[in-house]
Amino acid sequence: MELSLTDTTRMLVDGFGAIGALAVALVLWRRARRSTVQNVLLLVFGLSGLFYAFRALVRATGFEVFGALTLVLACALPLSALLLAEILLRRHAPLWIKITIGGGTLLGIFAALLAGSGIDKAFSLAIYVPCALLLVLGLIVFRRRDSLSPMENTTLNSYGRALLATGLLAVTDFGIGSPFGLSALGMLGLAYAAAAGANAPKGWLDTIKELSLAFATALILSGALLWLHRPDTWLDAASVLVVTLAALLALSVLLRLRSGGNDQQRRLFDQALANARTDTLPHFINDASRVTPLEGLILIQGDDLKDYDPALLPQAFEGRAVMHLSSLWGAHERADAREQLRDLLLRHNSTHAILIGDQPLQIGLVALGGSAMLDEDERAMALFQKMAALIVQNTGAA
Repeated sequence: MELSLTDTTRMLVDGFGAIGALAVALVLWRRARRSTVQNVLLLVFGLSGLFYAFRALVRATGFEVFGALTLVLACALPLSALLLAEILLRRHAPLWIKITIGGGTLLGIFAALLAGSGIDKAFSLAIYVPCALLLVLGLIVFRRRDSLSPMENTTLNSYGRALLATGLLAVTDFGIGSPFGLSALGMLGLAYAAAAGANAPKGWLDTIKELSLAFATALILSGALLWLHRPDTWLDAASVLVVTLAALLALSVLLRLRSGGNDQQRRLFDQALANARTDTLPHFINDASRVTPLEGLILIQGDDLKDYDPALLPQAFEGRAVMHLSSLWGAHERADAREQLRDLLLRHNSTHAILIGDQPLQIGLVALGGSAMLDEDERAMALFQKMAALIVQNTGAA
């Protein structure tokens, strides 16, 4: 089956979108332990990756059965995005939003199963998808977030920007504004945000800088390819640019997921530790907690622990410096100690506990947002703990 230039471009862009989304889902699936946020991220990127993979297969094979499957997955995406937004915000969405998105999902899936025809007819039923994504975006933007930590707000802002791009680019899937469906580029932005986690760009300016680099590189590569083979039309040139940009964004996601992919952020963290004052623990924490993954860290000690057993809490760490909330559930021989540490984390809306010292008992609490990669952040916390423990040992005071 010979594909047109437009269909070939859509297939390749969707293919790269599937690679980025499924790569994030695979990393999350292979984790030995996952938080609730990461379970929802696994659902979001698993569904998204399968959606773009099936849509690419529709173009590549012409099998109409993938058309209905694509619409089923497309209709489920806003619902999974709503679940993610609610968990990150730690608030329920208004009932009318739940009814609109949930009802649209059910109606869309029912229509897809009835349609059973090609991708073009079936997908025309999913016009509600970009509208539903924009509803979720509105929930993220306008919901009160003053109870969230700085890093949780940073992560939410990053997801919000990527969701805005996805919702706007989704209209191109209906032939509006572009001959190519470009929503996969927005999904790659979401995958990049998940892979970067707290190290994602903090504002619009930082986001534009990173996107400008990818776009400029795509222009250079596209120009080189077009120089080797002159295009017959502007549509040919545009298709090369779009496919190249999608490939670069997918590569960026894979590099972020690779261990050590946050080199720049790690250098900032190392620099913050090197320059932090070490005369007292509060000074050290104040200086070190200005950068991720320690941004917003709070020190729990003294009267803050009056409701807990100071002999039990250190046992919950089991000789480790850092404990994640998701590690404290389930049956265990130290169930009492784990229950106390779990309660402490939940009371302060935190995800990680750092045992700075046990005599006197001092625990640092950190709240990280949704991220596909926590290993690097936890190693940074362990390094912070070693330095903080030495400061306590040397100064003999908090």
